[in-house]
Amino acid sequence: MNFCLIIFQHTITKNSFVIGYPIELVVDPIDACNLHCPLCPTGQGRKERSRGKMSFNNFKRIVDEIGKYLYRIDLHNWGEPLLNDDIFDMIRYAHDRGIEVRVSTNLNFLDANKVENLVRSGLDELIVSLDGVSQETYEKYRVGGDFNKVIKGIKAIIEKKKELNKFTPFITWQFLVMAHNESEIPKAYKMAKILGVDKFELLPIHSDMGRELFLDRETRVEIARKWLPHDEKYNMYNIKRKKVYPKPKTCSFLWVQSVINWNGSISPCCSVYPEKYDFGNMFDSNFKNIWNNAKYKASRKMVRQRRVHDIDLKTVCADCINNKYI
Repeated sequence: MNFCLIIFQHTITKNSFVIGYPIELVVDPIDACNLHCPLCPTGQGRKERSRGKMSFNNFKRIVDEIGKYLYRIDLHNWGEPLLNDDIFDMIRYAHDRGIEVRVSTNLNFLDANKVENLVRSGLDELIVSLDGVSQETYEKYRVGGDFNKVIKGIKAIIEKKKELNKFTPFITWQFLVMAHNESEIPKAYKMAKILGVDKFELLPIHSDMGRELFLDRETRVEIARKWLPHDEKYNMYNIKRKKVYPKPKTCSFLWVQSVINWNGSISPCCSVYPEKYDFGNMFDSNFKNIWNNAKYKASRKMVRQRRVHDIDLKTVCADCINNKYI
């Protein structure tokens, strides 16, 4: 019933006050990373969001309140989730309650114990960020990363799945296409097949992930220019690219999903990095009190009408509209 209510409100009524709970969550278990990716605010070392890691008890608070309404939790956002030692308990706790769980990782550090915990945890999908087929190419963007460690980690997980007769986690090799690695795509396809990963996925590179909502298109393109691939079909900022990656007509996050950071602070979507734009903190009260507070309702009204000038309370969603993200 909750699923039907949420989808109906998102697609049809787009009401400011949402009846029900989100059906998906992005929960960031840690706001820290071992790599220094140039277009990531965490990799840049920016200070607009407090750093730390979520405790297992706080994760339980989230699942205990919202879990029965959820069908998926993404346990990643601004940090490297495997840096949180409680990550396997978090996955298991959600999995045992029938919630699909996904984790995105750079997979730069795995020992035998972590490999087994990962496979036994009940994780549904493991997304591995690997942008190249050589150390030279890979480390140009994944600064501080070790290509061989990632490959070794993938092999170890696949072997452990076979040993334990497990079909999960489903392993996705995620390849961000950039100017320096687009020539390696055919080799990457072959390597993925040899390794035995379940899916090989090509994605376009974005501009500065922590600032792009606040920038016009020209500025976003200028920031990302050195990284943008030459092949038009992999360049999301090319005009022709709109046919493949069309601009969304609305924002699903405000009705369907929510983002909870390591400290309980709730962001309107996974693209909002500065903590000052968050809508509240569920650890200070509960999620229900925030889901329909003044900021959420004003944001839904702005998105529904696609205008901001006559809205009394303007949130960060106004920047998204003004810069033509929707």
